[in-house]
Amino acid sequence: MNVNKLRLVTISVFILFSCNKNQNSIDKIGNLTIVHLHGTPYQRGYDYGHMLKHEIRDIVEIWKQEVETTFSQDFNTIIQHFFQSTSYVATAEKYMPDLLKEIRGIAEGCGIDYNTILALQMSEEIDAHSDDSMANKCTSISINKTDSTSTFLAQNMDPPLYFHGKPTLLHLTDPDNKSEKFVFTFPGLVGLCGLNSNSVGVACNGISMLNHTHTGLPVAFILRMLLEQENEQSAYNCIEKLPIAIPQCYTIGGIQTARCYECSAHDKKVFYPFEEKSITIHTNFSISNRDFNSKYIELLKEYGKTVDDPYYCPRYFNVYDKMVAFDFQLNFEKIKQILSSTDSDLEPISNENTFGSLIMELSENPILYISPGKPDKTKFITLKF
Repeated sequence: MNVNKLRLVTISVFILFSCNKNQNSIDKIGNLTIVHLHGTPYQRGYDYGHMLKHEIRDIVEIWKQEVETTFSQDFNTIIQHFFQSTSYVATAEKYMPDLLKEIRGIAEGCGIDYNTILALQMSEEIDAHSDDSMANKCTSISINKTDSTSTFLAQNMDPPLYFHGKPTLLHLTDPDNKSEKFVFTFPGLVGLCGLNSNSVGVACNGISMLNHTHTGLPVAFILRMLLEQENEQSAYNCIEKLPIAIPQCYTIGGIQTARCYECSAHDKKVFYPFEEKSITIHTNFSISNRDFNSKYIELLKEYGKTVDDPYYCPRYFNVYDKMVAFDFQLNFEKIKQILSSTDSDLEPISNENTFGSLIMELSENPILYISPGKPDKTKFITLKF
């Protein structure tokens, strides 16, 4: 797609958003499906499920097979034991009851039983309870507001390959306060990462070497709760108080600043790679949080390492070196260049697991730049509220 055509597509999106202000509907831009959702939580969920029922059914069938292969058991037996052995649902009911209503709406809209769709929201948690946890390859970066640029928060979202193929953006509008959200996801899930019209953005990276617990709030629920906040300070306060179900790095940004929180069952640590604390980088290796699980500690021993040794992945140093080369002067084009990089044979930033790339410009009038695929191959689309 040439630049002029891309600009025309972007303009048409703004017009469509205006026209769809009071109805639930779908727009398609290339391979990106944008789902506009309004009304009560249940109604939003029902319309989401109904409009994407075929896509959701395809995703769920593949995912169920993966779960059965991992656990060597019948799917219904697996999720029944999962719900009985954890209190995640009770915690979700306490903190995000409206999101559970939305999830029930999704289930009834697509015609799949509620427990299956509810379990899909906790696919990371189910994976964390297996003995063969999937490796993550996500990359997130941020830079605080400067005299010349807005705060930027960006992420390559790299979920397991069986969730790929149908990149989806939920455009959610709250009927009470008229606030809006862009939430990137795959069909059936309530969210992977995103931003709201208050200019609060959230990126999520798994850090599987840390401890999980059978209590706490699942990742998708934490994401959506953070996107309910009115500013970054409110979001920081929120993550600092929430109980954590499984280890995850949440990079949270707003108009003024961004922070990178490494969270686990027993600890939360803020991580900055540079002394001035204006930039964050994360690539799935826990650096500040040392709440390592026993399996990872045993793995370290096999290599003659201890929990006190530093740990980074190759992608981290790849991003780090590029930031240094840019003299820490980042903007949209430079961040796009970093996230589109394939120049490392060992661990490229844009890799086979990259499902989509988001760059969020967090200003008084926030902008989402989204590539619904590998950013080195897929054009970015510009969206505004």
